[in-house]
Amino acid sequence: MLIRLLTCLSLLTLCIVSIVPGQESRVLIRPTPQEDIVLALPDIVSLPPTTESAALSEMLNQVLWDDLKFSGYFALPGRSFYPPQIIGNWRDVGYDAWRDLKVSYLSAGTLKQINKETVSVHFQLVDMKRHALGFEREISGDIRAVAHRWADELVFILTAGASRGIASTKIAFTSQHGAQKEIHTMDYDGHGPRAFINNGAMNLFPAWSWDNSKIAFISDRSHPWELNIYSFVDGARLPFPTFNSTASTPSFSPDGTRIAFALRTPQHGLDIYVSKLDGSDQTNITNNPADDTSPTWAPSGRQIAFASKREDDSLQLYICDADGTNVRRLLKERGEADSPSWAPDGKWVAFHWKPRRTGLFDIYLAEVSSGRISQLTSLSGNNVNPSWAPDSRHIAFESDRTGSSQIYIMQVGADSPEIRMITNRGKNSAPAWGPSVDR
Repeated sequence: MLIRLLTCLSLLTLCIVSIVPGQESRVLIRPTPQEDIVLALPDIVSLPPTTESAALSEMLNQVLWDDLKFSGYFALPGRSFYPPQIIGNWRDVGYDAWRDLKVSYLSAGTLKQINKETVSVHFQLVDMKRHALGFEREISGDIRAVAHRWADELVFILTAGASRGIASTKIAFTSQHGAQKEIHTMDYDGHGPRAFINNGAMNLFPAWSWDNSKIAFISDRSHPWELNIYSFVDGARLPFPTFNSTASTPSFSPDGTRIAFALRTPQHGLDIYVSKLDGSDQTNITNNPADDTSPTWAPSGRQIAFASKREDDSLQLYICDADGTNVRRLLKERGEADSPSWAPDGKWVAFHWKPRRTGLFDIYLAEVSSGRISQLTSLSGNNVNPSWAPDSRHIAFESDRTGSSQIYIMQVGADSPEIRMITNRGKNSAPAWGPSVDR
Protein backbone atom coordinates (compact mmCIF):
# COMPACT_ATOMS: atom_id res chain seq x y z
CA MET A 1 0.00 0.00 0.00
CA LEU A 2 1.11 3.55 -0.71
CA ILE A 3 0.86 4.56 2.94
CA ARG A 4 3.29 1.81 3.92
CA LEU A 5 5.69 3.01 1.27
CA LEU A 6 5.68 6.42 2.90
CA THR A 7 6.39 5.47 6.49
CA CYS A 8 9.91 6.76 5.98
CA LEU A 9 8.52 10.26 6.40
CA SER A 10 9.30 11.43 9.90
CA LEU A 11 7.64 14.07 12.00
CA LEU A 12 8.38 17.69 11.14
CA THR A 13 11.82 18.73 12.35
CA LEU A 14 12.59 22.36 13.09
CA CYS A 15 15.99 23.98 13.35
CA ILE A 16 16.45 27.50 14.65
CA VAL A 17 19.14 30.05 13.85
CA SER A 18 19.91 32.83 16.32
CA ILE A 19 19.54 36.34 14.97
CA VAL A 20 20.88 39.83 15.29
CA PRO A 21 17.96 42.32 15.19
CA GLY A 22 17.62 43.74 11.69
CA GLN A 23 19.15 40.72 9.98
CA GLU A 24 17.05 37.99 8.43
CA SER A 25 17.60 34.38 9.46
CA ARG A 26 16.00 31.17 8.33
CA VAL A 27 14.00 28.66 10.26
CA LEU A 28 14.08 25.20 8.76
CA ILE A 29 10.68 23.53 8.88
CA ARG A 30 10.49 20.53 6.67
CA PRO A 31 9.77 16.78 6.55
CA THR A 32 12.86 14.60 6.77
CA PRO A 33 12.23 11.60 4.49
CA GLN A 34 15.02 9.24 3.53
CA GLU A 35 14.84 10.71 0.03
CA ASP A 36 13.31 13.79 -1.55
CA ILE A 37 9.84 13.50 -3.01
CA VAL A 38 10.10 14.48 -6.68
CA LEU A 39 6.61 15.07 -8.08
CA ALA A 40 5.76 15.47 -11.76
CA LEU A 41 2.61 17.29 -12.88
CA PRO A 42 1.97 16.71 -16.58
CA ASP A 43 -1.02 18.59 -17.93
CA ILE A 44 -4.49 17.31 -17.12
CA VAL A 45 -6.17 16.20 -20.35
CA SER A 46 -9.59 17.66 -21.25
CA LEU A 47 -12.07 15.17 -22.72
CA PRO A 48 -13.56 15.91 -25.17
CA PRO A 49 -11.06 18.63 -26.13
CA THR A 50 -12.93 21.87 -26.76
CA THR A 51 -11.72 25.45 -26.64
CA GLU A 52 -13.60 26.05 -23.40
CA SER A 53 -12.55 22.83 -21.69
CA ALA A 54 -8.94 23.37 -22.77
CA ALA A 55 -8.98 26.78 -21.07
CA LEU A 56 -10.37 25.21 -17.91
CA SER A 57 -7.71 22.52 -18.02
CA GLU A 58 -5.00 25.16 -18.38
CA MET A 59 -6.32 27.00 -15.33
CA LEU A 60 -6.49 23.80 -13.28
CA ASN A 61 -2.92 22.88 -14.22
CA GLN A 62 -1.60 26.28 -13.16
CA VAL A 63 -3.51 26.38 -9.85
CA LEU A 64 -2.38 22.85 -9.00
CA TRP A 65 1.23 23.71 -9.78
CA ASP A 66 1.10 26.87 -7.65
CA ASP A 67 -0.51 25.02 -4.73
CA LEU A 68 2.01 22.21 -4.66
CA LYS A 69 5.02 24.44 -5.21
CA PHE A 70 3.99 26.67 -2.31
CA SER A 71 3.30 23.68 -0.06
CA GLY A 72 7.06 23.25 0.34
CA TYR A 73 6.90 19.46 0.52
CA PHE A 74 7.94 18.49 -3.00
CA ALA A 75 10.57 19.04 -5.66
CA LEU A 76 8.76 19.88 -8.92
CA PRO A 77 10.91 19.42 -12.06
CA GLY A 78 10.25 22.11 -14.66
CA ARG A 79 7.76 21.10 -17.31
CA SER A 80 10.27 21.94 -20.06
CA PHE A 81 12.16 18.79 -19.01
CA TYR A 82 9.12 16.50 -19.31
CA PRO A 83 9.02 13.85 -22.04
CA PRO A 84 6.56 14.78 -24.84
CA GLN A 85 3.81 12.45 -23.62
CA ILE A 86 0.07 12.99 -23.21
CA ILE A 87 -0.96 11.12 -20.08
CA GLY A 88 -4.66 10.69 -19.51
CA ASN A 89 -4.32 7.41 -17.63
CA TRP A 90 -1.57 5.90 -15.53
CA ARG A 91 -1.21 3.09 -18.07
CA ASP A 92 -0.09 5.70 -20.63
CA VAL A 93 3.10 6.48 -18.70
CA GLY A 94 6.34 5.62 -20.48
CA TYR A 95 8.51 5.02 -17.44
CA ASP A 96 11.82 4.84 -19.27
CA ALA A 97 11.32 8.35 -20.68
CA TRP A 98 10.97 9.74 -17.13
CA ARG A 99 13.94 7.91 -15.60
CA ASP A 100 16.47 10.75 -15.89
CA LEU A 101 14.23 13.10 -13.89
CA LYS A 102 14.20 10.63 -10.98
CA VAL A 103 10.49 11.24 -10.44
CA SER A 104 9.01 9.63 -7.34
CA TYR A 105 5.34 10.20 -8.18
CA LEU A 106 3.37 11.54 -11.10
CA SER A 107 -0.06 13.16 -10.99
CA ALA A 108 -2.23 12.59 -14.07
CA GLY A 109 -5.88 12.96 -14.92
CA THR A 110 -8.70 13.76 -17.30
CA LEU A 111 -11.09 16.70 -17.10
CA LYS A 112 -14.72 16.61 -18.15
CA GLN A 113 -16.67 19.86 -18.32
CA ILE A 114 -20.11 19.58 -16.70
CA ASN A 115 -21.29 23.16 -17.31
CA LYS A 116 -19.78 26.62 -17.58
CA GLU A 117 -18.70 26.66 -13.92
CA THR A 118 -18.35 22.99 -12.99
CA VAL A 119 -15.90 20.27 -13.97
CA SER A 120 -15.32 16.67 -12.99
CA VAL A 121 -11.72 15.49 -12.91
CA HIS A 122 -10.51 11.92 -12.54
CA PHE A 123 -7.11 12.24 -10.85
CA GLN A 124 -4.52 9.50 -10.55
CA LEU A 125 -1.28 9.39 -8.59
CA VAL A 126 1.31 7.11 -10.18
CA ASP A 127 4.09 5.44 -8.19
CA MET A 128 6.96 5.86 -10.64
CA LYS A 129 9.27 3.42 -8.85
CA ARG A 130 6.79 0.57 -8.69
CA HIS A 131 5.21 1.37 -12.06
CA ALA A 132 1.81 1.19 -10.44
CA LEU A 133 -1.27 3.22 -9.64
CA GLY A 134 -0.93 4.47 -6.10
CA PHE A 135 -4.12 6.44 -5.58
CA GLU A 136 -7.03 7.91 -7.55
CA ARG A 137 -9.91 10.26 -6.86
CA GLU A 138 -12.87 11.73 -8.75
CA ILE A 139 -13.40 15.39 -7.76
CA SER A 140 -16.16 17.67 -9.05
CA GLY A 141 -16.86 21.34 -8.57
CA ASP A 142 -15.50 24.78 -9.39
CA ILE A 143 -12.19 24.54 -11.25
CA ARG A 144 -10.08 26.24 -8.59
CA ALA A 145 -11.72 24.31 -5.75
CA VAL A 146 -11.06 21.03 -7.60
CA ALA A 147 -7.38 21.88 -8.00
CA HIS A 148 -7.09 22.89 -4.33
CA ARG A 149 -8.72 19.66 -3.15
CA TRP A 150 -6.41 17.47 -5.21
CA ALA A 151 -3.37 19.43 -4.02
CA ASP A 152 -4.43 18.82 -0.42
CA GLU A 153 -5.01 15.12 -1.15
CA LEU A 154 -1.48 14.81 -2.53
CA VAL A 155 0.02 16.61 0.46
CA PHE A 156 -1.89 14.40 2.89
CA ILE A 157 -1.02 11.14 1.13
CA LEU A 158 2.61 11.90 0.30
CA THR A 159 3.43 13.21 3.79
CA ALA A 160 1.79 10.17 5.40
CA GLY A 161 -0.69 12.47 7.13
CA ALA A 162 1.89 14.93 8.50
CA SER A 163 -0.12 17.74 6.87
CA ARG A 164 -3.68 18.10 5.60
CA GLY A 165 -2.59 20.81 3.18
CA ILE A 166 -3.55 24.48 3.03
CA ALA A 167 -4.84 24.87 -0.53
CA SER A 168 -8.51 24.67 0.47
CA THR A 169 -8.17 27.00 3.47
CA LYS A 170 -9.41 30.58 3.67
CA ILE A 171 -8.10 33.81 5.15
CA ALA A 172 -10.24 36.43 6.87
CA PHE A 173 -9.00 40.01 6.98
CA THR A 174 -10.03 43.64 7.38
CA SER A 175 -10.49 45.47 4.08
CA GLN A 176 -10.77 49.24 3.81
CA HIS A 177 -12.44 50.86 0.83
CA GLY A 178 -13.28 54.44 1.64
CA ALA A 179 -13.97 55.27 5.28
CA GLN A 180 -15.31 51.87 6.38
CA LYS A 181 -13.35 48.78 7.31
CA GLU A 182 -15.19 45.52 6.63
CA ILE A 183 -14.41 41.87 7.33
CA HIS A 184 -13.69 39.95 4.13
CA THR A 185 -12.68 36.38 3.38
CA MET A 186 -10.74 34.91 0.46
CA ASP A 187 -9.04 31.72 -0.65
CA TYR A 188 -5.58 31.22 0.81
CA ASP A 189 -4.01 32.42 -2.48
CA GLY A 190 -6.04 35.65 -2.58
CA HIS A 191 -8.67 34.53 -5.10
CA GLY A 192 -12.40 34.86 -4.49
CA PRO A 193 -12.43 37.79 -2.03
CA ARG A 194 -15.87 38.55 -0.68
CA ALA A 195 -17.38 40.66 2.07
CA PHE A 196 -18.33 38.64 5.12
CA ILE A 197 -19.52 41.64 7.15
CA ASN A 198 -20.65 44.78 5.33
CA ASN A 199 -22.34 46.97 7.94
CA GLY A 200 -20.85 50.35 7.12
CA ALA A 201 -18.89 50.48 10.38
CA MET A 202 -15.30 49.90 11.47
CA ASN A 203 -14.67 46.17 11.89
CA LEU A 204 -11.29 44.88 13.04
CA PHE A 205 -9.29 41.86 14.22
CA PRO A 206 -11.13 38.85 12.71
CA ALA A 207 -10.51 35.48 14.35
CA TRP A 208 -11.66 31.99 13.28
CA SER A 209 -13.05 29.31 15.50
CA TRP A 210 -10.95 26.17 15.20
CA ASP A 211 -13.72 24.30 13.35
CA ASN A 212 -14.24 27.02 10.68
CA SER A 213 -17.83 27.58 11.81
CA LYS A 214 -17.49 31.07 13.34
CA ILE A 215 -15.64 34.36 12.94
CA ALA A 216 -15.24 36.82 15.81
CA PHE A 217 -14.21 40.45 15.39
CA ILE A 218 -14.68 43.83 17.02
CA SER A 219 -16.90 46.61 15.64
CA ASP A 220 -17.95 50.16 16.49
CA ARG A 221 -21.34 49.59 14.80
CA SER A 222 -23.49 50.33 17.87
CA HIS A 223 -21.21 50.39 20.91
CA PRO A 224 -17.60 51.42 21.47
CA TRP A 225 -15.71 48.49 19.98
CA GLU A 226 -17.99 45.63 20.91
CA LEU A 227 -17.10 42.01 20.34
CA ASN A 228 -19.16 40.18 17.71
CA ILE A 229 -19.37 36.47 16.89
CA TYR A 230 -20.95 35.45 13.58
CA SER A 231 -21.67 32.06 12.06
CA PHE A 232 -19.56 31.45 8.98
CA VAL A 233 -22.13 28.88 7.86
CA ASP A 234 -25.19 31.12 7.55
CA GLY A 235 -23.93 34.60 8.51
CA ALA A 236 -26.13 34.83 11.60
CA ARG A 237 -24.96 36.91 14.53
CA LEU A 238 -24.59 34.81 17.66
CA PRO A 239 -25.56 36.14 21.11
CA PHE A 240 -22.75 37.85 23.00
CA PRO A 241 -23.10 40.63 25.59
CA THR A 242 -21.98 44.23 25.18
CA PHE A 243 -19.91 45.73 27.98
CA ASN A 244 -20.22 49.50 27.42
CA SER A 245 -16.46 49.42 27.23
CA THR A 246 -13.74 48.80 24.65
CA ALA A 247 -13.27 45.16 23.62
CA SER A 248 -10.47 44.02 21.35
CA THR A 249 -8.46 41.15 19.82
CA PRO A 250 -10.68 38.04 20.23
CA SER A 251 -9.26 34.51 20.10
CA PHE A 252 -11.22 31.22 20.18
CA SER A 253 -10.04 28.36 22.35
CA PRO A 254 -8.99 25.17 20.49
CA ASP A 255 -11.92 23.18 21.88
CA GLY A 256 -14.36 25.82 20.62
CA THR A 257 -16.05 26.40 23.97
CA ARG A 258 -14.36 29.64 25.12
CA ILE A 259 -13.13 32.92 23.79
CA ALA A 260 -10.34 35.17 25.08
CA PHE A 261 -10.37 38.90 24.44
CA ALA A 262 -9.05 42.19 25.77
CA LEU A 263 -11.49 44.47 27.63
CA ARG A 264 -10.96 47.90 29.15
CA THR A 265 -11.90 47.95 32.84
CA PRO A 266 -12.70 50.89 35.14
CA GLN A 267 -9.88 49.92 37.53
CA HIS A 268 -7.16 49.21 34.95
CA GLY A 269 -6.45 49.61 31.30
CA LEU A 270 -7.02 46.59 29.06
CA ASP A 271 -7.14 43.16 30.73
CA ILE A 272 -7.44 39.69 29.21
CA TYR A 273 -10.80 38.02 29.83
CA VAL A 274 -11.97 34.50 29.09
CA SER A 275 -15.63 33.51 28.78
CA LYS A 276 -17.89 30.97 27.19
CA LEU A 277 -19.07 31.78 23.68
CA ASP A 278 -22.31 33.27 25.01
CA GLY A 279 -20.37 35.60 27.33
CA SER A 280 -21.13 33.68 30.51
CA ASP A 281 -18.53 32.58 33.09
CA GLN A 282 -16.50 35.68 32.30
CA THR A 283 -13.14 35.81 34.10
CA ASN A 284 -10.44 38.47 34.18
CA ILE A 285 -7.28 36.36 33.98
CA THR A 286 -4.64 39.13 34.01
CA ASN A 287 -6.10 41.78 36.35
CA ASN A 288 -3.05 44.00 36.01
CA PRO A 289 -2.80 47.82 36.04
CA ALA A 290 -0.89 47.78 32.75
CA ASP A 291 -2.49 47.17 29.36
CA ASP A 292 -2.80 43.47 28.43
CA THR A 293 -3.98 42.63 24.93
CA SER A 294 -3.78 40.30 21.89
CA PRO A 295 -4.38 36.87 23.49
CA THR A 296 -3.61 33.72 21.49
CA TRP A 297 -4.28 30.18 22.73
CA ALA A 298 -1.81 27.35 22.75
CA PRO A 299 -3.19 24.41 20.73
CA SER A 300 -3.44 22.44 23.99
CA GLY A 301 -5.84 25.07 25.38
CA ARG A 302 -3.81 25.14 28.60
CA GLN A 303 -1.84 28.35 27.97
CA ILE A 304 -2.34 31.80 26.48
CA ALA A 305 0.27 34.15 25.06
CA PHE A 306 -0.45 37.87 25.14
CA ALA A 307 1.14 41.31 24.90
CA SER A 308 1.51 43.54 27.94
CA LYS A 309 3.15 46.75 29.17
CA ARG A 310 3.53 45.46 32.73
CA GLU A 311 7.33 45.64 32.82
CA ASP A 312 8.04 48.27 30.21
CA ASP A 313 6.61 51.36 28.57
CA SER A 314 6.10 49.34 25.39
CA LEU A 315 4.30 46.07 24.72
CA GLN A 316 6.20 42.84 25.38
CA LEU A 317 5.18 39.18 25.08
CA TYR A 318 4.12 36.92 27.95
CA ILE A 319 2.71 33.42 28.44
CA CYS A 320 0.40 32.36 31.25
CA ASP A 321 -1.76 29.37 32.09
CA ALA A 322 -5.32 29.64 30.80
CA ASP A 323 -6.50 30.73 34.26
CA GLY A 324 -3.92 33.55 34.38
CA THR A 325 -1.39 31.89 36.70
CA ASN A 326 2.29 31.15 36.06
CA VAL A 327 3.00 34.28 34.03
CA ARG A 328 6.41 34.39 32.35
CA ARG A 329 7.98 36.75 29.86
CA LEU A 330 8.61 35.19 26.45
CA LEU A 331 10.62 37.95 24.80
CA LYS A 332 13.48 39.12 26.96
CA GLU A 333 14.88 41.86 24.69
CA ARG A 334 13.60 45.45 24.71
CA GLY A 335 11.55 47.09 21.98
CA GLU A 336 7.87 46.85 21.07
CA ALA A 337 6.27 43.46 20.36
CA ASP A 338 2.62 42.63 19.71
CA SER A 339 0.14 40.35 17.87
CA PRO A 340 1.38 36.94 19.00
CA SER A 341 0.09 33.95 17.01
CA TRP A 342 0.64 30.47 18.43
CA ALA A 343 1.56 27.83 15.84
CA PRO A 344 -0.87 24.90 15.59
CA ASP A 345 1.96 22.47 16.37
CA GLY A 346 2.62 24.34 19.63
CA LYS A 347 6.33 24.96 19.04
CA TRP A 348 6.41 28.58 17.96
CA VAL A 349 4.82 31.93 18.64
CA ALA A 350 4.97 34.36 15.70
CA PHE A 351 4.75 38.07 16.45
CA HIS A 352 5.74 41.46 15.14
CA TRP A 353 8.54 43.32 16.86
CA LYS A 354 10.41 46.60 16.54
CA PRO A 355 13.63 46.13 18.49
CA ARG A 356 15.26 49.11 20.18
CA ARG A 357 17.11 51.49 17.87
CA THR A 358 15.28 50.17 14.80
CA GLY A 359 12.59 51.99 12.87
CA LEU A 360 10.43 49.22 11.41
CA PHE A 361 8.34 46.29 12.59
CA ASP A 362 9.19 42.83 11.28
CA ILE A 363 7.87 39.31 11.75
CA TYR A 364 9.73 37.10 14.23
CA LEU A 365 9.37 33.66 15.77
CA ALA A 366 9.93 32.73 19.39
CA GLU A 367 10.53 29.07 20.23
CA VAL A 368 8.22 28.41 23.17
CA SER A 369 10.46 25.91 24.92
CA SER A 370 13.65 27.99 24.81
CA GLY A 371 12.60 31.56 24.00
CA ARG A 372 15.09 31.69 21.13
CA ILE A 373 14.19 34.25 18.46
CA SER A 374 14.40 34.14 14.66
CA GLN A 375 13.57 36.88 12.17
CA LEU A 376 11.43 36.12 9.11
CA THR A 377 11.21 39.50 7.32
CA SER A 378 13.56 42.47 6.96
CA LEU A 379 14.34 45.53 4.86
CA SER A 380 10.83 45.67 3.39
CA GLY A 381 8.63 48.20 5.17
CA ASN A 382 6.58 47.42 8.26
CA ASN A 383 5.51 43.77 8.53
CA VAL A 384 2.92 43.09 11.22
CA ASN A 385 0.02 40.92 12.44
CA PRO A 386 1.26 37.40 11.59
CA SER A 387 -1.18 34.48 11.49
CA TRP A 388 -0.17 30.82 11.19
CA ALA A 389 -1.55 28.50 8.56
CA PRO A 390 -2.92 25.22 9.99
CA ASP A 391 0.16 23.31 8.75
CA SER A 392 2.57 25.34 10.93
CA ARG A 393 4.70 25.88 7.81
CA HIS A 394 3.21 29.09 6.39
CA ILE A 395 2.32 32.51 7.75
CA ALA A 396 0.04 35.31 6.55
CA PHE A 397 0.94 38.85 7.52
CA GLU A 398 0.28 42.48 6.74
CA SER A 399 2.91 44.71 5.12
CA ASP A 400 3.16 48.24 3.74
CA ARG A 401 6.22 47.43 1.61
CA THR A 402 4.46 48.61 -1.58
CA GLY A 403 3.19 51.82 -0.02
CA SER A 404 -0.23 50.59 1.13
CA SER A 405 -1.20 47.95 3.63
CA GLN A 406 -1.68 44.56 1.90
CA ILE A 407 -1.80 40.87 2.83
CA TYR A 408 1.12 38.53 2.11
CA ILE A 409 1.76 34.85 2.69
CA MET A 410 5.11 33.14 3.05
CA GLN A 411 6.70 29.77 3.60
CA VAL A 412 8.56 29.46 6.88
CA GLY A 413 11.90 27.74 6.60
CA ALA A 414 12.16 27.29 2.84
CA ASP A 415 15.72 27.34 1.47
CA SER A 416 14.64 30.27 -0.71
CA PRO A 417 11.63 31.69 1.14
CA GLU A 418 8.82 32.64 -1.21
CA ILE A 419 6.62 35.58 -0.26
CA ARG A 420 3.39 36.10 -2.20
CA MET A 421 1.33 39.28 -2.20
CA ILE A 422 -2.30 38.13 -2.28
CA THR A 423 -4.25 41.42 -2.11
CA ASN A 424 -3.69 44.56 -4.16
CA ARG A 425 -6.80 46.76 -3.96
CA GLY A 426 -7.68 49.22 -1.21
CA LYS A 427 -6.00 48.73 2.15
CA ASN A 428 -6.03 45.30 3.76
CA SER A 429 -4.88 44.30 7.22
CA ALA A 430 -5.03 41.86 10.15
CA PRO A 431 -5.13 38.51 8.31
CA ALA A 432 -6.51 35.47 10.15
CA TRP A 433 -5.67 32.14 8.47
CA GLY A 434 -8.52 29.68 8.87
CA PRO A 435 -8.19 26.06 9.99
CA SER A 436 -7.89 23.10 7.63
CA VAL A 437 -11.00 22.06 5.74
CA ASP A 438 -12.41 18.64 6.58
CA ARG A 439 -11.37 16.05 4.00
